[in-house]
Amino acid sequence: MSGNNSKVAIHINVDNKMPFHSDKSRIGVVLNNLVSNAIRYQNPEAEHPYVDIEVDTTAEEALIRVKDNGIGISKENQVKIFDMFYRVSESSVGSGLGLYIVKETLDKLKGQITVESELGKGTEFNIRISNN
Repeated sequence: MSGNNSKVAIHINVDNKMPFHSDKSRIGVVLNNLVSNAIRYQNPEAEHPYVDIEVDTTAEEALIRVKDNGIGISKENQVKIFDMFYRVSESSVGSGLGLYIVKETLDKLKGQITVESELGKGTEFNIRISNN
C-alpha cells in the first residue's frame, strides 16, 4: 500500500493561546509516527493528498488533530491499531509498532488518543495532553 509516491501537502495550524509545557521529544515521537503513517498510507485515488495538523492550547491541555485523506482504516481494525505488532495486512509496511509506540508515549504523558476513520476517505487522530 505504500507504492504511491505522490507529494503530500502538509498543513500546520497552531493556535497557541497559552504556552504549552510538556516533553518535547515524546510529542515529537507521536507526531512523527502519525504523520509518517499518513504519508505512507496515502490514497492513490486522492487527487490532492494531504495531512492536516492542528494544535490548540489552553491553560489545561493541548488538543492535537492529525487528519489525512489516505486509504483509511476499517471499523473492525480500528480497535486493534494500537496493539503491539498489529498490521492491517501482510502488505502493510513496517513492524506494527508505530501506533503502539504512539499510545505508550501518550500514556507516559497522561494523554489520550482517539481515531475516526473511513475506508477510502481518510483518518483523523485526536490527542489530548495535559499542559504541565
